[in-house]
Amino acid sequence: MASVPPECTETDRLVLRRESMDDAAVVADAIARNRARLLPWMRWVTDQATEVTTQVARIAEAEEQWATGQMFDFGIFDPSDGSFLGKIGMHRRIGPHGIELGYWLDADAEGRGVMTEATATLTKVALELDDIDRVEIHCDEANLRSQAVPKRLGFVLDRVENRPIAAASETGRHMVWVYQPDCR
Repeated sequence: MASVPPECTETDRLVLRRESMDDAAVVADAIARNRARLLPWMRWVTDQATEVTTQVARIAEAEEQWATGQMFDFGIFDPSDGSFLGKIGMHRRIGPHGIELGYWLDADAEGRGVMTEATATLTKVALELDDIDRVEIHCDEANLRSQAVPKRLGFVLDRVENRPIAAASETGRHMVWVYQPDCR
């Protein structure tokens, strides 16, 4: 058991690694390219988010959160050419013994099982942390692509909560998917 995850985890098709300042430009570019498809679901997708300086500041904040154990942010990369495919992170914001996964994917990587594989990998990593016994994925009820990932991986829909609408396509009905190894 560990208190923090490894900074890099590899599968046959993916590299999940802790972001560095060197990633700021590629992340800013990916957000710019994917802005129209991310904006309906993620309120942080703004013109400012497409700026390298904004990503440098976000990565610096993520480094602080990693150091305190509050969030572990990873870039998803193709090991064959190093190209950026998306982001996935573990967030300690759901209470004791739980961690929430959040993610987004570059349009060019969709339809290849990338996010399913990244999520399965990070779920396993999360459950190896010494104080974690459940992993959650939260998404709006209308976000069919996001909810397809936990469905494929055997997460259970625990509840649907009413929440204020935070992004253009949200319904305010927030799904909470839970994975607990002893419940499978």
